[in-house]
Amino acid sequence: MIEGLNFIKWSKRAKRWLAVFLCLLLVYFLTPALLNQSALWLIREDQPVKSDVIVALAGDHRSHREKRAAELYHQGWANKVVVSGLKHPLGFHTGEIAKKYVVSLGVPETDILMITETLNTRAEAAALEKLMRDKEWRSAIIVTSAFHSRRAAYTVEKAARELTFYSSPVAAVAPEWEPRDWWSRREDVFITTREFVSWVNTLANGWQ
Repeated sequence: MIEGLNFIKWSKRAKRWLAVFLCLLLVYFLTPALLNQSALWLIREDQPVKSDVIVALAGDHRSHREKRAAELYHQGWANKVVVSGLKHPLGFHTGEIAKKYVVSLGVPETDILMITETLNTRAEAAALEKLMRDKEWRSAIIVTSAFHSRRAAYTVEKAARELTFYSSPVAAVAPEWEPRDWWSRREDVFITTREFVSWVNTLANGWQ
């Protein structure tokens, strides 16, 4: 009788451990997929639509955003390109450099405009909203890095609710950033984590 009770107790204990083991196994296999999906969520890519202007947001030291904007211009999605930037402590303006690079890609200088003093995405959105009103533009294609694309689109749409925006980000590939297995690469861990923190700040209307 006692041996039977001990067996039942052991059996219940074994079942608990088996359940714990299966849960851990499930987490082990599901975590990579969930992490991949969380990174993919950061990306917003719309089907390009003929618009008034293509906007390359600042912040890409590799100039992939400007290159993408020039590609869209040559494909005929808009007749104007806007670049963005800040005055560097050394005296030059990053927006001017971006403009020269877009010109080198075959976009006429007369078709390129620049917004300045864009400290962050929210400031860029405000400056873009003003420029679009001044020029009587109603639609824009927003070009930025893939990891930044959903938040950028959200920010500009919030700044100008009656205008129309489409997101056409730079491809999500190395070396800039790649969503698949991002947690295995130090630089991608930093970028992805920073973007989620920035989302929290954006949704909370945090620092400017």
